[in-house]
Amino acid sequence: MRAYPKGQPKSVERRIAENILGAAVLGTTLIVSPLAGAATFFLVLGAGSYLFRKSDFNREVKRLQRNGYVALTKTEKGWMIKILERGRARYKQIEMANLELLKPKKWDGKWRMFVFDIPEEIRGRRDSLRRKLKDLGLYNIQRSVFVYPFDCRKELEFVAGYYNLAKFTTYAEISYTDIQQGLKKYFKTMKILV
Repeated sequence: MRAYPKGQPKSVERRIAENILGAAVLGTTLIVSPLAGAATFFLVLGAGSYLFRKSDFNREVKRLQRNGYVALTKTEKGWMIKILERGRARYKQIEMANLELLKPKKWDGKWRMFVFDIPEEIRGRRDSLRRKLKDLGLYNIQRSVFVYPFDCRKELEFVAGYYNLAKFTTYAEISYTDIQQGLKKYFKTMKILV
């Protein structure tokens, strides 16, 4: 299944599906209660809540079940949801497609370096990792060395884990490099550094 492009506005169905999968992945209790004559549902997920039509919710629940992402059981309090392995994988795809790195206003002067040494036998995954790092805005110093000015350890660990390459990667923070001026110029051009 295709992940949705970052810039594309989210449809109601997509928001419902992402919220259902997200709640299930996090183990959050999914509470759905009728409002306004049962034509509208109110979905409570942790600190957030969403209003949507009953028909939209039912359509998405059926689609998620049909595709083998979730198993649902109706209870007195709402829907009991269990995410299936296929649903976890789909949610990871969604997270990966929506992943963005932080761009704080103030830079601490440190560079974050992401280095990998991935065997040739798994070059397909290595090339996918390299493409994703470039998409995220990291600067490619050498074929397997990337740099970013802000903390991105968690995000890069997620990316490496997504491609099952974490054991081949290293993350480091450095305060000086002899190509510092070129890096600053590049990240200012990309509007990542101010």
